[in-house]
Amino acid sequence: MQFNFDLHTHSNASDGSFTPGDLVKLAAESGVTTLALTDHDTVSGVSEALDAGKHYGVKVIPGTEISIDFSPGTMHICGYYLDMDNPELQAGLNFVQTARRNRNPRIVEKLNALGVDITLEEVKAVAGPDQVGRPHFAKVLVRKGYAKNTQEVFDKYLAKGAPAYMDKARLPLDRAIAMIQGAGGVAVLAHPVTLRLADMDEYRGKIGELKDAGVVGIEVFNSYQNESENQAFFKLAKEMDMIITAGSDFHGDTKPNVKLGCFGENVPVTIDEIIESIQLKRKKV
Repeated sequence: MQFNFDLHTHSNASDGSFTPGDLVKLAAESGVTTLALTDHDTVSGVSEALDAGKHYGVKVIPGTEISIDFSPGTMHICGYYLDMDNPELQAGLNFVQTARRNRNPRIVEKLNALGVDITLEEVKAVAGPDQVGRPHFAKVLVRKGYAKNTQEVFDKYLAKGAPAYMDKARLPLDRAIAMIQGAGGVAVLAHPVTLRLADMDEYRGKIGELKDAGVVGIEVFNSYQNESENQAFFKLAKEMDMIITAGSDFHGDTKPNVKLGCFGENVPVTIDEIIESIQLKRKKV
């Protein structure tokens, strides 16, 4: 089911396939009237998205998705309503982007050692002017016949635990939250199922820690989770008095099965309710 909002999307400013402007255009064509741009560890596409929003009549929320140092799974925190020019925010995002750039030659080395003919220059040509990510490596490998599609590339080479995977430096939770709050925004835990905790009791404990640290919401509805998981996290968010958000994690061609505005079937919260809750939390931060 498609909804008229999406609070988790990516453009080619990180690892999506649409420019920020074309992403907003697609939103307008799809009936999505409120869109948050949450590129990985950058806000470089937000200005273009905001301009496109004015042109196409789409409300654009400036955001980012920050990778957090966490185990056993992965933790991403989305920041919403950010002052893009905030120095602390920019410094933290630049740190992570530098870490991404530093790992790319090492991914090339690992792929070459596995017999894959690829150069960093080829990957940069696919990525264009913005930061290189693993989906850009995947595009090159598919084009050169090493796999049938992006998912196969990740399974064979680039996913966590695969032979060409290369970890990167991540921010600690406290710094990420301080960056988001310092830029006037609120912090929301993205796709909680990717924390890969054992059961809901563990999730309750970990999310309680996140709430104490300054995370105010949970992306309850998302494309990573099935309907049963969505409803379990909805119940948990209500129990813990946290903001309930929803987002597809749309990437365009790099995640072709994920559609804009699609993140579940039964989503008992409207975009107006979400924004009102976020704005109330912003006043308290």
